[in-house]
Amino acid sequence: MSVLRLSALHGAIVPLLMLGAGPALAQTTPSGPALLPPDAAPAHKAPPHRSMTVGKTTVAIKGYIKLDAMMTDYEARPAASLEPLGRDYYAGPRSVPLDDGSGGLTLYDMHAKQSRLVVGTSTPLDNGQTIKTHLEVDFQNSDAGNETISNSYQPRLRQAFFTYGNWLFGQAWSTFQNVGALPETLDFIGPTESTVFIRQPMIRYTKGRFQIALENPESRIAAGDTTTDDNSVPDLSLRWQAGPLVVAGLLRSIESQDPGGVDDSVIGGGISVSGKFAVGRDDIKFMATTGSGLGRYLGVLANFDAQVDAQGDLEAIDSSAAFVAYRHFWTPKTRSSFVFGAFDGDGDVESASSIHVNLLHSVTSSLTTGVELMHAEREMASGAEGAMDRLQFSAKYAF
Repeated sequence: MSVLRLSALHGAIVPLLMLGAGPALAQTTPSGPALLPPDAAPAHKAPPHRSMTVGKTTVAIKGYIKLDAMMTDYEARPAASLEPLGRDYYAGPRSVPLDDGSGGLTLYDMHAKQSRLVVGTSTPLDNGQTIKTHLEVDFQNSDAGNETISNSYQPRLRQAFFTYGNWLFGQAWSTFQNVGALPETLDFIGPTESTVFIRQPMIRYTKGRFQIALENPESRIAAGDTTTDDNSVPDLSLRWQAGPLVVAGLLRSIESQDPGGVDDSVIGGGISVSGKFAVGRDDIKFMATTGSGLGRYLGVLANFDAQVDAQGDLEAIDSSAAFVAYRHFWTPKTRSSFVFGAFDGDGDVESASSIHVNLLHSVTSSLTTGVELMHAEREMASGAEGAMDRLQFSAKYAF
């Protein structure tokens, strides 16, 4: 691995760090009772939501503008199919280029695609119930823009759901995922290879600490890197929370109904345990997940859902992953997160891991700046390996 060539960027970043910071990661979850749910890893009191009343409906707006600047040292050039995804953020093991002997290179990227807008409404009904809506968009993962002139990118749908009583209808974070366990990183996700991370349409029922949901199915088969929409039943996810601890389960049917190829199905599923524990002013977050046929649910497609065996039948792929994150407050306004995650699977990606270390400083609840170092690597079942190092600066203003 070549020496990380980041001294120039480091010199520019350190003075900017002194501007101040707030929460670096702002994934949101619909589990809270508030009109707009809180950020996943708030460091202190969040800025108030802007709201207004139209008739009986209260409308609240929040969001943020975020700039990310990254210098990344690769062992090989990233695959064209992974650009700009893998260069915008750590998009899991498959975004780490495999060493092909051609020599490493350093690439610099800057974008504001993570900037986000969230609109929520709350309307009392004649029957005494209240219906709430949540609409959330950003510009991440857009391939419709260009860096030549305008750097313009299309908005994408993140979440769009409404709640009525104990029911949720629409697109939201999977019930199998605990968004609140995500660590505070400048990277868009953080320990991508080792976390459950997925949003999709669903029908969810919540009763106290228990949730059950039917969620949109999709199967990804190793043969030819095929994604099928042949599923005949929805995925079933369950979740139970006891204080800071969350236990979630998943049961799904992985299917391929191709008369000219694979025409088979196999059952997949798994369990995930996660949580957050306070250690004085500091905190520890963790997640451990294991199962067979987890595929697209774990590590942002770190492995396929299933592969085809010698008899031409589908075989669910086993995989396990875990991360732990320790956040330390040096002062009430200055903090660091130390994050380690690892993935192990029986598919073409045999193992992967990442380390994140950052430094953030907060002046207000709205302004965020910080620096982060990240190292990630993966090893294939074939023996091929790859690694990358990244230095990232981010500035975010939340409203």
